[in-house]
Amino acid sequence: LVDSNTVNTGVQNVTTHTIGFTIDLPLLRETALASGGQYFLADDVETLTVALLQILANINDRSLSFAAPAVSVNTFNRTQNLNDMYLTMFGARSRAHWPGNLKKYKISNISTVVNGTPVITPTITDVNGSPAVDPATGFFYDTARSYWTTGGADGNDVRLGGAANRLLVPTSRNLYTNNGADDTLSAGSNALTPSNVAAFQLSDFGLTGSTGEPTLDQMIRWMRGEDVRDEDGNAATTVRKAMGDPLHSTPAVVVYGGTAQNPDLTVYTATNDGYLHAVNGANGDELWSFVPKDLLSNMTRLYFDSAAQYKQYGIDGNVVPVIKDENNNGIIDGNDFVYIIFGRRRGGDNYMAINVTNRNAPELLWDVTLTNAGQSWSTPVVARMDINVGGLNADKAVVVIGGGYDSVHDTREHPSAPDASGAGLHILDLVSGATLWRAGPGGSGANLELAKMTRALPNETRVVDASGDGYADRMYASDLGGQIWRFDITKGATPSQLVAGGVIARLGAEGLVSPGDEDTRRFYNAPDVSLFTDNIQDRRFIAISIGSGYREHPFDLSARDRFYSIRDKDIFKQLSQTEYDNYDITTEADLIEVAGQKQVTIGPNDHGWMFTLPANEKVLADSLTFDDSVLFVSFTPDSSSAVTCNVGQGTNFLYRVNVNNGDPIVNNLDALDPNDADDARREQLQQGGIAPTPAILFPSSDDPDCEGAACAPPPLGCVGVECFDPGFVNNPVRTLWTQDGIE
Repeated sequence: LVDSNTVNTGVQNVTTHTIGFTIDLPLLRETALASGGQYFLADDVETLTVALLQILANINDRSLSFAAPAVSVNTFNRTQNLNDMYLTMFGARSRAHWPGNLKKYKISNISTVVNGTPVITPTITDVNGSPAVDPATGFFYDTARSYWTTGGADGNDVRLGGAANRLLVPTSRNLYTNNGADDTLSAGSNALTPSNVAAFQLSDFGLTGSTGEPTLDQMIRWMRGEDVRDEDGNAATTVRKAMGDPLHSTPAVVVYGGTAQNPDLTVYTATNDGYLHAVNGANGDELWSFVPKDLLSNMTRLYFDSAAQYKQYGIDGNVVPVIKDENNNGIIDGNDFVYIIFGRRRGGDNYMAINVTNRNAPELLWDVTLTNAGQSWSTPVVARMDINVGGLNADKAVVVIGGGYDSVHDTREHPSAPDASGAGLHILDLVSGATLWRAGPGGSGANLELAKMTRALPNETRVVDASGDGYADRMYASDLGGQIWRFDITKGATPSQLVAGGVIARLGAEGLVSPGDEDTRRFYNAPDVSLFTDNIQDRRFIAISIGSGYREHPFDLSARDRFYSIRDKDIFKQLSQTEYDNYDITTEADLIEVAGQKQVTIGPNDHGWMFTLPANEKVLADSLTFDDSVLFVSFTPDSSSAVTCNVGQGTNFLYRVNVNNGDPIVNNLDALDPNDADDARREQLQQGGIAPTPAILFPSSDDPDCEGAACAPPPLGCVGVECFDPGFVNNPVRTLWTQDGIE
């Protein structure tokens, strides 16, 4: 591949798509292949038109967006991360099926010498050990080649390399659904194979038996990866390598054993064509895939891949791993177990849990639709709770889930009536999926009825073990009315007395008599909960930090969005329901504005601080607080691209501010002009599209024989694959402040 423009950074290739018109020329095929393009055959004006339209669609496929990278905790040293990094990507199209992929990279500790001193810098690298990400763009170099990829560079191209191109031949794939009473998904009755076609009906796949539709046999063979429709225009090829898009879904990485230098990993990733894929973390081969039976009806639309005005959704929620490693040896053995839980987001209103302790024989644990369910957006959170209730599993492990998303919020105006769905909070038994407790609006029959619970809660709930005894005792949640909720859990109580809670902050339109568009701030993000010490007041607070932004309409600029950090002074005190009912609810009048200022003092009567974002900026992902620094990303859309919804447009800014008073994290704060404070709080990121939540990673050493400081490379901050120095060098010490999973 030749660089066509040596002036610009990186390698600019010319991609050539070729069409053989009435003749199949090997030269044209080889030309397209060599440049990363595609080869088409056409016999008449109609097929030529189709080929040209497909080429234009494929050009648009190269506009990419990235979810947060999936990096596993090093189960052999739980204060560090493993250095394998798994990233999902997709290509936006104006058709039913968007292409997607899962690719593997690595965090390598590159050693350089600065002023005569060796410096270790963690860097995302490709299979050749070269830096994979272009700092000038925030995306992969065109020359980068991910792990698992053969035949040259795959760069930013969603269709090249990765797990999508490691899919086995159709006859060898393990494809399952939940077709009957047998919860073992690998059982014969659940197999999506041509030999099992009699177990299904046309209606299962959205078929009617009309002329021009595929048969059941053809549909199943197509789902397994057979090129039934001759989609590539080449009758000689019978295999289609295709994965759907993981638009919002973050994959889960599970360590089953091995060693720190050679871990035995499986990656579970979900896509909007309805598949949950289990992928070998070492070589990218698919172990199996699962399509929930109720999503089979989407397959006809995906099969024909017709032009689509609206996005096709399948499994679009995050995949959450639940791991019990009883003796903390880093190996799944004995009484250990591994479960995965996921929701659908716009693909439905239910949640599913699958037992993957034996990753080659997955078992369906449960498939649950919550009471008064909205779309299943809320990422499940697993914790341990001491509840006096029959049927609770022996580990006392529960799943906490928000009620979901109500599509009434697809419209700009603040709803005048209560949300019809999604206003609730649920605690389920991990093993059975049974509801143990729930909160809901007045008259809902919930264990805890709350008059102010009138708005959907689609976000992840923050669950806290403040006492450090291994059981959750506090929860924080947010809703689409701009409200923040707090709940206290009484250990050992029955469901009727288990939880007290209420609204502790109103920062949007909810509660206002006549809210305008500028007041209609929505929280699509989870509260970021952290413990900090205010040195001026010489006391500790819990900071609850969160930014507002209309995520479902990122081009809408009608609201004036802000970032908030409110203070909860009752760190350990449990509040009664009477105290919650009479709580002094925080509003913007109780917060100190810090925009355009520095070194603002937050007094004893103030409830925290807020930062009014520059015009047209909004916060569309969770913030992260670490080492008293709050990191969050704001997004400014390019409104001129709203018509095309080009995911490559818009600008992201990374903010780094002090949790105490919102000051910029800089070395020259005393000398900084207050007029420059806002610019000092942020730096522009290079990546386009909506950037994910910042992450702090603690890489492991590449050297198994390392000693001393060499065994603890410095931390690395990343927003997607655009990484930065987080500004501290300390390594973490494990605490019991919060803990996901079952230990």
